[in-house]
Amino acid sequence: MDEHTEMNRYLYDLQGYLVIENVLTSTEVAGLNAAIDAQIDPIPTDWRDTANNNKLGMYKIYRFGMAGGSYPSGPGFLVWGELFCRLIDHPAVMDIMRFQLGDCFRLDRIFGMRMAKGMPSGMLHSDYGASAPFTHAERGRYFPQPVHQALHGFGVAAFNLTDSGPETGGLRVIPGSHHSHFKLPKKVRRDEHTDIVACPEAPAGSVTLFSEATTHGTAAWTASHERRSLLYKYCASNLTWSRTRVTAPEDVDLRTRQRRLLEEPAGGGWFFSSIFEADEELQQGSKK
Repeated sequence: MDEHTEMNRYLYDLQGYLVIENVLTSTEVAGLNAAIDAQIDPIPTDWRDTANNNKLGMYKIYRFGMAGGSYPSGPGFLVWGELFCRLIDHPAVMDIMRFQLGDCFRLDRIFGMRMAKGMPSGMLHSDYGASAPFTHAERGRYFPQPVHQALHGFGVAAFNLTDSGPETGGLRVIPGSHHSHFKLPKKVRRDEHTDIVACPEAPAGSVTLFSEATTHGTAAWTASHERRSLLYKYCASNLTWSRTRVTAPEDVDLRTRQRRLLEEPAGGGWFFSSIFEADEELQQGSKK
């Protein structure tokens, strides 16, 4: 293992998130943004009215190209071209997801996120661990994670197509919170105590990886340019978020591993073999 990989894995385990810069070229970033521009309408100037009139209005403005999870089954933004499909198994993502999820994992859901200047913060939350909605953890009391509850079985790769960070807004996290045995205090949830919250510097072309157990949310967007990110959410092969799936686009020829990542949930090793199997066979063949 090289020193760069060693450091990335250490930081990801320590912080619960990691930003890797320059995983996309400027040409790839421009191509992805151009494809998005061709597929979705600009953010409406009256977005405040939409948000105020509909409880889910802001989410409808924030998100695009959704599939799986809370949205219907389908290919989502993968139908917009090969550039989007290449990111399914990007090497930088595969290394960290393998580190977190093992050799048998799948793509559970996808969506894009965008924000315009003035859009407000999204509430801090985590979908697993002591602060997850259905753990029944009590604030201020140590929470021993029950063995039947998933904790680190879900991870996220957010490809950043515009600059984001502490000066602009975007993703925010509480570093190390994925290891916490205490429920998020109300003062933090209400943004009354923000010293422990970080908004990582994530320039265009970078990818931000984080565990779904890491407390995360959205910081208010203050930049003149639009926030844009593509989120690919992975899980251990035997887990799933909902009954809906990400499906393969009809007009794009996916590689073997990309198709494997869209397979149905199944027990790792039993009914879902390693997605790195072909790599290992090639390595063994080269040694002969």
